[in-house]
Formats: sequence, structure tokens, C-alpha cells
Amino acid sequence: MRLTREQRRLRDDGTPAQRKAMQILLALSHLSEAERLVPVTSAHVSGASYKMIGDPGLEFLEDFARDARARAYGSMGVRPSFTCTPYLVGARPAFGEHVAWAESNAVCFANSVLGARTNREGGPSALAAAIVGATPDHGLHKDEGRRPTVRVNVTTKPHGLDFSLIGLVAGQRVGDGLPFFRGFHGSEEDLKWLGASLASTGACAMFHLEDVTPEARRARTAGLPSITISRRDLVEAQRSFTDGTKPDVIALGSPQLSGQELWGVADRVRRKPPRIPVWVFTSRAVRDENPEPVAAIESHGGRVLADTCLEVTLLEHQFGTVATPSGKAAYYLPTLCKQKVILDELDALLERYG
Repeated sequence: MRLTREQRRLRDDGTPAQRKAMQILLALSHLSEAERLVPVTSAHVSGASYKMIGDPGLEFLEDFARDARARAYGSMGVRPSFTCTPYLVGARPAFGEHVAWAESNAVCFANSVLGARTNREGGPSALAAAIVGATPDHGLHKDEGRRPTVRVNVTTKPHGLDFSLIGLVAGQRVGDGLPFFRGFHGSEEDLKWLGASLASTGACAMFHLEDVTPEARRARTAGLPSITISRRDLVEAQRSFTDGTKPDVIALGSPQLSGQELWGVADRVRRKPPRIPVWVFTSRAVRDENPEPVAAIESHGGRVLADTCLEVTLLEHQFGTVATPSGKAAYYLPTLCKQKVILDELDALLERYG
């Protein structure tokens, strides 16, 4: 293992938190056979809500907090953004930039859409990377780790919910592979929803989309196994992730919504006021920058919540069935929140329950 002089100092003579961080990174390097730690410009620590980590995780963080200081983004310090979509609030690493991000949809977006480089970190390893300013150089940090392993031919033109459904189907079929999609195009927001679902049903941390994502052009696909996703597959996926009949709430924001998406929800709610509450999850920055759509949603009985996500809130104490257009939410809500789910387009949900 090749360490810099500073990394050796942190390992041998650093604070307790620095030594613990180095122990974590060196153990991961050993497991992944990484030969060095690659410097990172940012770290995104996720999965740190009490609902996810409980008392043991809280004790771990409290131990670190006694003397830990982050080195990534050192000139700015730690930003308590509490968002699962850091790429929507200014943290947009450049093409080829190495980062250590943990949230699955953010990892998929950074690798696939931005062309940055990060593995799918765990919360502790992302925190350790933030303290040391580096992460093990393996997997998606290396050229060879970013090569596609399977071609995914999509034979229908997707729109809206379809991007989540494509991700759900592909994740189930690809597992921990790296898919090369072909047959459609999509905006950044479309790819956000695709990646979030892909990373939920599968262990995927990156995808290529022909003629769209920045590394697709140089990706080699000759000789790769191929799978096909049809309109029938999407219909079946929507049916299989729907097990509820009468929703208590319409919920959006897994991942958290952008400002443009927030305005879209407000416009729809104005046109078709719902009979049941609409809960929207976004970042604090997006909520504060968009008071008009927030007011519109809340004036029609809804709520716009920040600093949390749909699946880590305590929905089980208030609702039994959630209607949502989010594939990621449809995957996680039954287990994390014990919810029944109705998965459908937002317009269809408002029309049905408005």
C-alpha cells in the first residue's frame, strides 16, 4: 500500500478520529486490493438518520465528533445540507473528478451523468474519506471499473414514470453489473429517476446511455451480453410494485425534488386540488429559493418538507398507503416504512384522487 507522508502521519500520529479513519480506509483498501488512496474533492455522508443507524451508529458518530475535522472541501468546511441530491445544490464535481459519495442515487448521477468518479461508499467510509481527504483507488475510480458489462436495449420511448420503471427492471436484471442503455434519450431529471431506481433494485453505481452520458461514446460494447426492456416489462413492473388500493397521502421526493420539479407539482396541484394531502420532500436550499410553489402546495393541504427524504420519515405512524411516482420510494417504503404503495404518474394520481 503506497501512502503519502501525510497519510502515514494521520495513521501513526493523528488524532483518534484521524487514526480511526485511516484504519477504516486501509481495511477497505486491503479488501479491494487498492494500491493507494486517491485524493477526493468532496465527500457525501449518507444513511446517517437515526432511523437507519440506531444507537450503535449514533455512538460511532459521537466518537468521531470529539476531535474529527473534515479535509475534503477544507476551505469551506462541512456543509450540513441534509440532502440526497447534492448535485442540485451546488455540489457538481467535474468530469473525471474523484469524490467519495454514499447516497446511492447521488453516486449513480455523479458517475453516469457528470462523469465524476466515486464508488458507492458506506456512511462510515465516506466520513473517513472526508477526514483523510482520500479514498481507496479501486472500482469506479479506475478506467477498467467503468466499462459496461451488459447492453440494455429499450424498445419503447420512455416518458415520466417510465424512467423509474426502466431503472427498476434493469436493476433487477443487471444486479451489480454496469448497464449500457440504448434506444432512448432523457434529460438530467429523467436520468436522476432512472439512476435512483437502478441503484435500488440493483447494486448499480453507474450506467451509460448511448449518445447521452459523457463516457458512453468511448465505451466498448462488442461481445457483451444483451437484455431487452419492452413496454410490457414496464407495465408489469408498475403492477408488481403496486400493492395498495386506497392511498392516505401522495408523496414525492425520493430522491428530493429540484426547483423545477417543485414548480411542476405546484402547477398540477393548482389545476387539480387533491382530496388527500400531498407531501413533497426537497432540500432546504430548494425550498427556501422557491417560496411561491411551496405556498401553493401547502395552501392546498400539502406539506413541503426539507432535510429529510420520503423513506426515512416516520410515515408508519400516520399513514398506511402511499401513492407515489417514485420507483425508489416504491422499492423502499414497504420495508422501511411498512407502507402499501400505489406507483403511478403524478398526473394520474391527482386525477384519480383529486
